[in-house]
Amino acid sequence: MRVALAVMAALLLVTGTAAATPRHIEAVAESLHPEGVQWDPTRGQFLVSSLRHGTVSLVSTTGRVRTLVSGTKMVSTFGVQVDRGRLLVAFGDIGYGERQDPGQSGLGIFDLRTGRTISLIDIPNGANDVAVDPSGNAYVTGTRGDTIWKVDRAGTVSAFAKDPRLGGASFGNNGIVWDPRGFLITGHYTNGTLFKVTRGHVEELPAPKLPGADGLTLTPQGLVVVTNKLAAPGKNAVTVLDTRTWQVKSQRDWKTAPTTAARTPHGTYVLSGYIDVLAGGSTTDEFRLDR
Repeated sequence: MRVALAVMAALLLVTGTAAATPRHIEAVAESLHPEGVQWDPTRGQFLVSSLRHGTVSLVSTTGRVRTLVSGTKMVSTFGVQVDRGRLLVAFGDIGYGERQDPGQSGLGIFDLRTGRTISLIDIPNGANDVAVDPSGNAYVTGTRGDTIWKVDRAGTVSAFAKDPRLGGASFGNNGIVWDPRGFLITGHYTNGTLFKVTRGHVEELPAPKLPGADGLTLTPQGLVVVTNKLAAPGKNAVTVLDTRTWQVKSQRDWKTAPTTAARTPHGTYVLSGYIDVLAGGSTTDEFRLDR
C-alpha cells in the first residue's frame, strides 16, 4: 500500500509539474511585442519587455499577462535581467515605440517585487541587453557602438571593454551573458561572431559564425544562441554550443523570428514576439514562448 501511494504521489507531482509548464505558451496583450525575456524565480513566472510600450510584464505559465513596470520614460524595452530583488532592463528608442525620444539609451533598475523605479541610467550607443556578475555589476551592450558598458551597484557607468570588432556599420554587439568561469560572452548581431570579454580585452571565440545572433542564454546543455533574420542575413533558429569546444551540439530551425530565450527550472523557453510584424508596419496582440 505504501509503495502504491508513493507511486501515485510521484505521478501526481509529475503530472502537476507538466500541467503547470506546458511546452507551448501562447499569450495575448495589446501590441506588446516583447523582445527580451527572463525567468522570475520569486514568482515562478516570466518577465517580458515591450518594444511598443516600454514596459515590463509578468507572464504566467498559463499565458496570463500582467504589467509590472509602466509609466516611465522608457520608449522601448529590450533585454531583461533579475538580480537579488532587482529587475534590470535595457531601454531605448529604435523607432517602434508608441512615443519617440530619439537617441534614448539606458539601463532601468527596478524593485522586482513592486516594479518601483530605483534608477534610470543613461548608457551610450543603443543599449540592448544586460548581464550581471556575482557582485551585482551590470554589463550592457550598445549595438550602435563598439563598447561593453559596466554599471556598478552605485550606478556608475564606465567602459568595460572597447574593440572595433564589437561595432560596425549596422547592429554590433547584442546579446550578452555572464559565464561563471569569470568572463562575459557577447555576440555580434550582423556577422554572428561570438566573443569572450574580460576587462579591457576582447577575444574571438572559436565558434561558428551565426549571423543574426540575438539572445544568448547559458544552460546545462550549453550556450543557447537565438538567431533571426530581422535585420541580418541569418536564419530563424536556435543553436546550442558546447561551452568547452564552442562547436554546435544541436540546431533547430524556428517557424517564427525568435529573439532570445530564458532558462527556467522547467527547461529553456524561446521567445517569439512577432517583431517581424511590427517591423512590417503592423501590430499583433499575440506572442509565444516555446520550450
